[in-house]
Amino acid sequence: MEDIRLKGHFHIVYILKIIRYGLILCLVPMVQALLNFDLESLHRALRQDAVILIAMAALGAVLWRRVGFALTDKALVLDTGILLRRRVSFARRDIAVLEQARPLWLRIAGASRVTVYMARGRGANKATFYLPRRQAAALAETLLPVNSEAVLFAPTRAERARLTMLSANIAATGALVLVSLRQTRRILGAGLEQKLNDLALGQLAQVEKLLELVLPAGVAWLVTLGFALWGVALFWSLLSTAGFRVCRSGGVILAKGGHVNHTERRIAAASISACDVRLTPVGRLLGRRAVYLSAGSYRGGDIPVLVCKPGAAALVQALVPQFTPPPYSPEVLAGRSLPLFLWKGGAAFAFFGALMGVSLWKMPRLTSLLALPLLLCLGLLLAGLEAWVTEGVWQTPGGTLAVQYTRGYTRHTVWLLTSDLSLTCRQTPFSESVGRCDLIARLPCRARVKARAVKYARAVRLKLVP
Repeated sequence: MEDIRLKGHFHIVYILKIIRYGLILCLVPMVQALLNFDLESLHRALRQDAVILIAMAALGAVLWRRVGFALTDKALVLDTGILLRRRVSFARRDIAVLEQARPLWLRIAGASRVTVYMARGRGANKATFYLPRRQAAALAETLLPVNSEAVLFAPTRAERARLTMLSANIAATGALVLVSLRQTRRILGAGLEQKLNDLALGQLAQVEKLLELVLPAGVAWLVTLGFALWGVALFWSLLSTAGFRVCRSGGVILAKGGHVNHTERRIAAASISACDVRLTPVGRLLGRRAVYLSAGSYRGGDIPVLVCKPGAAALVQALVPQFTPPPYSPEVLAGRSLPLFLWKGGAAFAFFGALMGVSLWKMPRLTSLLALPLLLCLGLLLAGLEAWVTEGVWQTPGGTLAVQYTRGYTRHTVWLLTSDLSLTCRQTPFSESVGRCDLIARLPCRARVKARAVKYARAVRLKLVP
């Protein structure tokens, strides 16, 4: 009989899914009221909706008593499901990452969203559930204990500004803004949202007028929109990285931060499968690189665990001792296909260049508007040219593999720190004739690392980490 270390129910927010189904059922009486189109039918529909919601809340409260978690000496056991119940057991030794997220709505409710990632990449490799804040903290400290005083990285002032800028994701933030506007309209009504829109657009209009003094009207509008989204991304990143710090105690790495959206990740160092050092366009301007860790089925999250200078291997080694700078040796360019690296950026550049030529002939007013995407495509061409020179794979003195590749505008250098992966050498008749291949590594988190046009003789000599 195993000893139970912790046991409890999920937080009451778990039953929100049942209430959500009740809201769908509430549409039926409302449709009937709309068809009859009289006041009596509306009152009847409202009473029926109230009964449905009360019944669903009572049913959820009863079923909530039957779901929960238990932590024993050997496993984490989750009893989940509302009508169809399931019991899932995760071996404690296989838990690679435990993540606690507390966005604003969960902070108000006193809850934490807990996600556990397993060291394996197949089967039930991930689970998410909601716990009261104190129970979530006790579970994390029991499963992956760490001394939070052993701080390795706690950015302040300039370093925090760099972390904020490197963590800002303009695409994700733009999607978040659109979703937030839609939710605002649904919850608070169109009137308030219209006022907020007018206020925001009024401020953007002032910025656009200033930019039109030095830029054409269309380009000024695009630049204004880009600055607006980038500002929102920076503000969101500032909230997410406030008080950020990284610690390591024994075999556990702790990374936590954020005020409004607090996030804490505990990573078992023995389960780390890859260390990804990314050089983004913003990182080039700041002279910094962002470090992400993958462990088991965990891909690395949205915030880097470190921001370091090029060549600052000591800080990364303090966090991940298996990290060893590779003896970088550029790939021999003979036989390496340049079009393979340039065709995407070249095709986009040719497309917008043709559009710009047509606009010069037929619609000169649109020419300046097409200059911005043309410059972006030129950046893709330059990134592809850099990849043609730098992309490759090396074996470090410590035995780990290092793969360097470029995707979009970002250059990745990935250290593969586990043997739980597969290496594939893929050749076409042309690449086989010149002795080259594409090397593809698949990690337990189902991420794929691909280096293009590497020497086949070098690729087949590579050895996995013992």
